[in-house]
Amino acid sequence: VIVRLRPPGKQEEEADLIVEKASVNSLSILDHTFTFDSEDIFRLVGLPLVENCLAGFNSSIFAYGQTGSGKTYTMWGPPSVMSEGASSSTDRGLTPRVFERLFSRIDEEQSKHSDKQLNYQCRCSFLEASIYNEQITDLLEPTQRNLQIREDVRTGVYVDYLTEEYVSTMKDVNNLLLKVKFTCYYLKLLCSYMLNINKHHIRKFHNCL
Repeated sequence: VIVRLRPPGKQEEEADLIVEKASVNSLSILDHTFTFDSEDIFRLVGLPLVENCLAGFNSSIFAYGQTGSGKTYTMWGPPSVMSEGASSSTDRGLTPRVFERLFSRIDEEQSKHSDKQLNYQCRCSFLEASIYNEQITDLLEPTQRNLQIREDVRTGVYVDYLTEEYVSTMKDVNNLLLKVKFTCYYLKLLCSYMLNINKHHIRKFHNCL
């Protein structure tokens, strides 16, 4: 578990203090805390996961926090990185850095074992999980809703009928992301309508697999 702290926004700077002094026993963080350097987070969190993945282990990164706390920024980076795929940006988040490292390591492994004809295949999926509706939506094919989670002895846990697209470069991933952003915009409008007619708050989580 790691905690990342973002700088206060304009509204927060102008607002009154909510907590002036916290007890030393009120919060205990035993692992790691980060501020604004995305490279530091990648080196500690992302790099080991890439190596674990290449070794055949399932790996995941889960960003959790309230609205506006910086989850999307941590995972993807600022909007310019998400829309333009600026691989040179120092602000790019964990996801593009992980993919860049993954594709780089795959190239290394295939070159190192060229005599064995080693072949890697990467497939990418995007899903949205709604806690309130207990519904999983395929963000690459949004007509596929209410998908089911299955478990297979050989392949492990998977989502039935979830769309998978082959990717081999960060550009491939960015192209899928643009498609997902359009889908999310549509689902956001739909969610806003549902919130107007339903007193319950709808919580959703986006996943890139």
